Amino acid sequence: MKTLAWRPGLCAAVALGSVGVAQAQSTVSIYGIIDMGVVRANSGTTPAALLPGRGAQPDRWALKAGNTSRIGWRGQEDLGEGLYTRFQVEHRFAADTGASSNANVFWLGRSVVALGSRQWGEVYAGREYSAAYAVALNADPTLWSYVSQLGSAYTYANYTPVAAAVEASNIRWSNSVGYKSPTLGGVSLELATALGEGVRGRASSGNLQYRQGPLWAAAGFDRLDSSTRLALVAGGWDFGFVFPKASYSRAEGGLNGDATSFTVSALVPVGFGRVYASLGRLRPATNLDAAMLGAGVQYDLSKRSLLYANAGSARREGLSRTTAFDLGLKHTF
Repeated sequence: MKTLAWRPGLCAAVALGSVGVAQAQSTVSIYGIIDMGVVRANSGTTPAALLPGRGAQPDRWALKAGNTSRIGWRGQEDLGEGLYTRFQVEHRFAADTGASSNANVFWLGRSVVALGSRQWGEVYAGREYSAAYAVALNADPTLWSYVSQLGSAYTYANYTPVAAAVEASNIRWSNSVGYKSPTLGGVSLELATALGEGVRGRASSGNLQYRQGPLWAAAGFDRLDSSTRLALVAGGWDFGFVFPKASYSRAEGGLNGDATSFTVSALVPVGFGRVYASLGRLRPATNLDAAMLGAGVQYDLSKRSLLYANAGSARREGLSRTTAFDLGLKHTF
């Protein structure tokens, strides 16, 4: 049996490595959502875009997610003196088939690296949500989930700046570079630009939010060019027993044309989870107005698992009403 000889050089290297670990703490974690439920819609003629049915088919039960399943990796390294680096990559998929949500974009959710300071904020680069999306997402009590969601049609005024074949999403921009400020006195700011790289125009987005006590107020914008842009404002007041919110959005240009929308909603925490209800109205330049009602309930089985049941109903002028229901189980990790 061999005995390890004393080697000063080796010991020095080990000691230096130990110091490096102590000074640059890093963490990496795996996270995700597995969501599976059943959904069904009637045979109404109002299109699915005005009632985000999560894959609901007319007069047929389907196995679909209320909230898109995903798996992601994120990590952060402490560089000392308040500095850090972080990364995040996220893949979206259908749990009932195992297929990718988009065959052309594996990291559909996001793929970002960032350098930041707890005092000065952070700069990030990669594929990231439009800064305007943070405002729209928080204006919806379902966070753009289930058949009861307000979603893109009503919190985004049906804004779709470019074809899905080009960008694969109306709420994320590839080739983004952005800045997120720290929260000071309840106020935070985010600004970003997304380089077109010869495929599309250069986009820009931003948001300004205020969170202090029960009050939340926010404004955001997303702009592809002078004729394709979105602006929105939202806010709410958390009374504890109920959290009402409202939003107003205005879209110009894009694939769906000019439109305005507004929403009102309420989220009520209850002993077993929460219940919520919402109303959205879309007014496109074509004057074919649409309105939707949504309601749902969440039953918390644990901190990670929950049951949900939702209903959504929408009608566009001149068309018949489309109504959908869903029921499912979601596990987060």
